[in-house]
Amino acid sequence: MVDPGNPDGRVASLDALRAALGRPAIWLSILFFEVLLSIGPAMAYLAWMSSATDHRYAPDSLISNLGANFRFDHRAGLDALGDATGQMGAGLALIAMLAGCFFAGGWLQVSLERTHGESMRRFFHGGARWFWRFVRLLFLTLIALALCGWLVYGKPWNVLVLQLGMNVPSADFEKLETLGSEQTVVTLRIAQAALHAILVGLVMVWGDYTRTRLALHDTSSAMWAGIQTLWVLARHPVKTLRPHIVLLVLELSVVTGLGFVARSIEGDIVRGAKPWTILLLTTIVIAALAWRVIVRGARYHAAIQVSRGIVRPIARPDPWKKTLGGPGGPRYPIGGDEYAVSM
Repeated sequence: MVDPGNPDGRVASLDALRAALGRPAIWLSILFFEVLLSIGPAMAYLAWMSSATDHRYAPDSLISNLGANFRFDHRAGLDALGDATGQMGAGLALIAMLAGCFFAGGWLQVSLERTHGESMRRFFHGGARWFWRFVRLLFLTLIALALCGWLVYGKPWNVLVLQLGMNVPSADFEKLETLGSEQTVVTLRIAQAALHAILVGLVMVWGDYTRTRLALHDTSSAMWAGIQTLWVLARHPVKTLRPHIVLLVLELSVVTGLGFVARSIEGDIVRGAKPWTILLLTTIVIAALAWRVIVRGARYHAAIQVSRGIVRPIARPDPWKKTLGGPGGPRYPIGGDEYAVSM
């Protein structure tokens, strides 16, 4: 295990991954839910494709490529299908975000409560326990993400970088045709996208540590916890960001590797579709999704390890001291006479 007072980023990340992998019932349940969300749009596309291709095309002739003629002939139907699945996707995205709040509470409950067994019961207890606090934090996160988009793709970028830094007139903010080199335009766009990605990543890390702080101290104010977390991130940028960066690298490495394998299988499908290639491609996609679910749980475990070393305790008994008892029931401290009820 990692010393909470001085956690090493790589070791803390590996320890967090082991802790998340050791809860297969949890991450398999989350994986099943996320796969279930995708069935609706998939079935809509399957039903439409079955109707559009019924008795009109040779079997398997469109499995690798729909073709320009097919897209032109069915352009109205494809547009209507896109609109319908887009509306469905918006609703599913909202469900996924709310479910993410529940899953975060479950991961934190399992990692914080120093008892063994009944992991699924504790997971659902934690998801319900902090759900509304994390929903309030979700709204704050969405506001922060919108602010990041405005800073990088709105007036601040246009004025500070383009107008003042590059002498670009306001009428040319979109196309950047007054710049002397196409390479300069590409570099600016890459820098803009990279800055936006970094800001979004920092917001995500801030959200993880804020949720961890709310659970660690068992407080209710998402706004105040978020402000305190900003101060902690500013004071300890290396300690707080290092485990998340290591986990991000591990996540991207595995997902990228699986992506290369999937691309090669897609090439085989183009040359000639076989049932086993489609099954293998589906398995790789689910494996990549499962890995992301595991890493998500590992991020919360790592955030707990770091927070316990740098976050000052509040002026009341630690709700997560070593105790015995089921979730939501009496908590009996080891080596003491007091007991309390975990709410």
